[in-house]
Amino acid sequence: MPTTNALFALPHQHLILASASAARQAMFTNAGLKYEALAPRVDEESLRDAAVHDSLSPADTATMLAEAKARKISVRQPDAVVVASDQLLVYDGAIYAKPACRDEAVARIKMLGGASHELVTAGVMLLDGQRLWHVVKTPRLTMRALDADFAENYVDMLGDVALQTPGVYMIEGLGAQLFSAMEGCFYTIMGFPLLECLAHLRIMGLRLERGASPHGN
Repeated sequence: MPTTNALFALPHQHLILASASAARQAMFTNAGLKYEALAPRVDEESLRDAAVHDSLSPADTATMLAEAKARKISVRQPDAVVVASDQLLVYDGAIYAKPACRDEAVARIKMLGGASHELVTAGVMLLDGQRLWHVVKTPRLTMRALDADFAENYVDMLGDVALQTPGVYMIEGLGAQLFSAMEGCFYTIMGFPLLECLAHLRIMGLRLERGASPHGN
């Protein structure tokens, strides 16, 4: 899916976001990037199981998953700069991915209520299968104490969206009601280390296209 009203582009390469996430695509679009979004379709569950078997750290696991997504696209489009990310929730030493169903989402909210957790978020960038950049950031969030009825009602209000993030919240919307404190970049909490990615794209020559206007004029 190509972006519209793009302002910023790489001078010599096509930029691809390897993600089907609406939130990640919105970040790229709102930042004025000229890009295409492609779903990588990797078996994340099997890759996570392998990481657990190999005793990988949460940071290494998130990086491995992000790179697997980017590589899936990069082998098909070697001339493109491919960016991907992955986010894992770490609570009490255990790693949690996206919940598989409503009941699991409700249980997740109940578990996190009144406690702190981390969102281990990795970003990678490949060109022709070679890693150009990667970063891991770990925001820390503290959820206020929640009663069981609130957790049930909250997940029902979110609907299927509740299954799209490890923490079962959307901080840009209703998720603001859940927290007493957040430490870390807003974009990273939402699932992508955007500021760090933009910094590297600028090193690669990202520039305002000639004649582009932020107002579409």
